[in-house]
Amino acid sequence: MLLSIGMLMLSATQIYTIVTVQLFAFLNLLPVEADILAYNFENGTQTFDDLPARFGYRLPAEGLKGFLINSKPENACEPIAPPPLRDNSSTAFIVLIRRLECNFDIKVLNAQRAGYKAAIVHNVDSDDLISMGSNDIEILKKIDIPSVFIGEASANSLKEEFTYEKGGHVVLIPEFSLPLEYYLIPFLIIVGICLILIVIFMVSSSI
Repeated sequence: MLLSIGMLMLSATQIYTIVTVQLFAFLNLLPVEADILAYNFENGTQTFDDLPARFGYRLPAEGLKGFLINSKPENACEPIAPPPLRDNSSTAFIVLIRRLECNFDIKVLNAQRAGYKAAIVHNVDSDDLISMGSNDIEILKKIDIPSVFIGEASANSLKEEFTYEKGGHVVLIPEFSLPLEYYLIPFLIIVGICLILIVIFMVSSSI
């Protein structure tokens, strides 16, 4: 009897695990918009993949549009040059920063202090995307701007054709094009059904 109960509980657990794994796989296939849309002076466009940082503010649902400026110094490990002054105070500037020499949070904080509305950090000698993180709670409390990470090839293309000096601009777009509730509610429903099935298995096996 105990063996059969154990087998039933194992089966219920397996069902729960399989359904959960499949659901997360489905979520990874949801429609994803281009992470970075870049426009040159002739209004030609190009898209680039990025990976949002695990700190700072999230990008607004409508995306963040701004002029792209190369960081000076490039690594942003110390205070960097501010964006140029413009008559339109609503104009946003986004800074492109090179990886290495210091932590990601320091780079983004220096970008924020210089007056940039977002930061793009790029890899060096690699196109691998990295999820930028930080363990410094005190620095994290100070960061109020979003930031993303891109590969070196993407950074080189942005520098060549899409910077403010070349007449271009970029739009940072959130990962998912669907609102959170569109996939969170079905997920909760399926998890609830799995839990009910587990309870039914346990109750029926004890009768």
